[in-house]
Amino acid sequence: MHVRKIFIFSLFGASTAVYANTPTPTPLVVESSTELSSDDLKTLKKLAEKEKLAEYSGSLGTAPLNKTVSSTGATLEETPAGPQAFIFWTQTLSNGFYYEGRLYGKYNMRTQNPAFPDVPPSAENNPNGFKGVIKLGYNFHVTDIYDITPYLRLEAGKDMSLVYADTNGDYIHSKNYAILPGFKQTFKMTPLLTPYIDIYGGVSQVSLTGVMTQGTAANQIQDAEVQQLQLTTEFGFAFKISEHQAIIPYMQFIYNANNPDSTAAASYANGGFNISSLTSSQQVYAIKYAYSW
Repeated sequence: MHVRKIFIFSLFGASTAVYANTPTPTPLVVESSTELSSDDLKTLKKLAEKEKLAEYSGSLGTAPLNKTVSSTGATLEETPAGPQAFIFWTQTLSNGFYYEGRLYGKYNMRTQNPAFPDVPPSAENNPNGFKGVIKLGYNFHVTDIYDITPYLRLEAGKDMSLVYADTNGDYIHSKNYAILPGFKQTFKMTPLLTPYIDIYGGVSQVSLTGVMTQGTAANQIQDAEVQQLQLTTEFGFAFKISEHQAIIPYMQFIYNANNPDSTAAASYANGGFNISSLTSSQQVYAIKYAYSW
């Protein structure tokens, strides 16, 4: 009897030891990896850019949230004092801030400048004008169809505000510096048509330098200052003609209130430039071409 119990216990212990030493099966792990080809990456980038540009009207202030949009192009403006054009480059960052740079050129015609109505039209070909503009702002997406973009516009130009020359040797040249805060309202009515209203105004300091061959300061170089209060209201719309391109016609109403110093306000006979303090107005018609990416 004791021998039989010992034999059973021995078999149980042996089987337990064998089970304990049997290795546990390792789970089967399947690894998979997908590598995109260069063509696949290009396709994905094109799709992402297409989606981004579908939300952008081509008009500054409508860049989609969390995406960076760049744009460049040129604009032709018809003003009463002569045609002017500018090229621009702008970028709206993914955080909503944007900046824009413009470089203007103007052909000063032999015509009266409505901003300075008391200065007669020039009798000679005038020098061309130049101006640089920087704009800094932020896009607020108020609703799905309404955006508002406040900004600060800084200007510096030469012979853009006033220029005069005649056959007697009289001439007036100008330099201007302006600080013009403003805001733009954009209405995203359809994917192809986006009207907007842009209003900006502020102070412009116009420095005049010239020589008159008559009066108490005949043939002497005179310097004068005119402080202008400006207000511009612009109406336009962006029309997309392709995924990357847009045409933007617009019209501006510009008001100037002049505050000349004593030399600028004095008549020609008294050695001045005959600048009036009257408020003036003018209209500008323009068309812009923009390419975005």
